[in-house]
Amino acid sequence: MDSNKEEVPLTPLWGKRSFLRLPFIVAKDLTQARHLLKLLVKRDLTGRYSRAYLGYTWAILEPLLLAIVYTFLFTILLGANDPLYSVKIIIGIIGWQLFARSVTTSTRSISSSINLFQFARIPKTVFATSSVLTNYVLALISLSCLIPFFFIHDLTLSFQTLLVPVWLFLICFTGWVIGLMLAPLACKVPDVINLVNFLVRAGFFLSPVMWTYDMFEKRFGEGWHSVLAHMNPTVVPITGMRDAILGESTAIPSYGYLMCFSIAICGYILGSIIFERKAHRAVVNV
Repeated sequence: MDSNKEEVPLTPLWGKRSFLRLPFIVAKDLTQARHLLKLLVKRDLTGRYSRAYLGYTWAILEPLLLAIVYTFLFTILLGANDPLYSVKIIIGIIGWQLFARSVTTSTRSISSSINLFQFARIPKTVFATSSVLTNYVLALISLSCLIPFFFIHDLTLSFQTLLVPVWLFLICFTGWVIGLMLAPLACKVPDVINLVNFLVRAGFFLSPVMWTYDMFEKRFGEGWHSVLAHMNPTVVPITGMRDAILGESTAIPSYGYLMCFSIAICGYILGSIIFERKAHRAVVNV
């Protein structure tokens, strides 16, 4: 080989990308790949319950059956006397499952599709996004299990109810950006996936699934406990969903909303930068 031959430096398939432009480039890549995203979501929805006799009915039955168990535990064994408690648990389960699945599937997005990334020119955020959107659609389907409770408890639909899909989207968006930050590391260190699974199981008890915001406020009041609780990105959205469906108005402090949206926005900026800068190297070095 000619020693005088000048070596050409290797660059990623997408070329050089400015550090500050990465969040905008991720959004642009996903917009350009929207048709592929639709196909992937349709494929995932078709395959999710393709071998189950009840099909998509399981998306409705799962939160309903879990709510029956938790309602029994808290109402009969612990003496909870809220007539709407079962409805609040169902809403909490739907919101938490969406968040947990968004985090875990996006964290595994690189390692589970690594062969495609190595041989196809596809934005690596596509597979993480498609799985999260699939979970979002299933969460919307799961909400239909609440229909009977509107008649049982004489609940009414209002303009506030239209905010439910918005709160759900905020939940899956936050879970998605957390997964983007962890996905490159999970590709190199598989133990990260096991750690995320453990944290998700532990986070179930730290999130407003079996307890409500009013229960927390009555027990701990305001102060550092409240600030710490609002660092959980599911507290405000799940509470907002409950208020929107039940027609209630929980007194969430302004800093709670600020922390919730800040986590989502800052998480997207940081997650897109980490993912775009580290994902290619993680795939190549596997």
